[in-house]
Amino acid sequence: MEKYNIWKCKVSGSIPTMRQLISQEKYQQVIRQLDEGKSAEKISRNLKISDRTVRRIRDKERPDIKKAVGGRPSKLTVATKRRVKRMITSRRVKTASQAAKELRNEGVADVSPKTVGRALKEAGLKAVKKVKKPKLTAQHKARRREFAEAHKDWTVEDWKRVIWSDETKINRLGSDGEQWVWKKPGGVLTDDQVKGTVKFGGGSLMFWGCMTAQGVGYGCQIEGRMDAEMYTNILDEHSSFKLWSIMRLKRMTSSSSKTMIQSTPPKEPNNGLRTTKLRC
Repeated sequence: MEKYNIWKCKVSGSIPTMRQLISQEKYQQVIRQLDEGKSAEKISRNLKISDRTVRRIRDKERPDIKKAVGGRPSKLTVATKRRVKRMITSRRVKTASQAAKELRNEGVADVSPKTVGRALKEAGLKAVKKVKKPKLTAQHKARRREFAEAHKDWTVEDWKRVIWSDETKINRLGSDGEQWVWKKPGGVLTDDQVKGTVKFGGGSLMFWGCMTAQGVGYGCQIEGRMDAEMYTNILDEHSSFKLWSIMRLKRMTSSSSKTMIQSTPPKEPNNGLRTTKLRC
């Protein structure tokens, strides 16, 4: 019977060692069992040959076979991992802890949130910090949709007649946002790596301003919190703003119509004033 020389002769010091010889039949049995998905260790036990021999046959004949990464088998099956991914992407649950609890309640698997988190990472998902944005109610969303539908056919010339306005907080010292610097691990702090602070933040002011397609426009300081009443007072009582808006809009268009749009809707008082958009 023909024999397969799996190992080549090599010399270690002065002692020659020969690779194991196996029959053609056993060689083919190794290949068949590899195709069946059996591990090198299991094939080694079944055929009474060394696992190193099986691995070398696998590397030669079936190099594309996925090798075991070791460790305990996952408690979650492939189908369960897909189920966990659907739970998150469909917003049925929001966190890995909720997904793990849901799996336990349904009797699918008793796993920890960390196990669910690893499955989500394998699926290409990543846990990120929620972005802070103004909370929108159903009424807000309906108004925004109405606005979008009413202005979907506007041209560039139409938008040039718009005065955009917003307010912002200006700190006397620094910014409210995070500041980053580069430093060596364990290095001593230097002055440029420290964000200096004072009691009560050092003071700040609120500033309201506006702009058009022609450039920046009128602005003023705000005392207290901006609400609908204060917003309309700025438009009605500040003669500087009125004069500026009239002159600016005359340059932009011969039309007498103009539109005021507030970037962030001001707080509405109890009187129900609605000032996210004003027409003059």
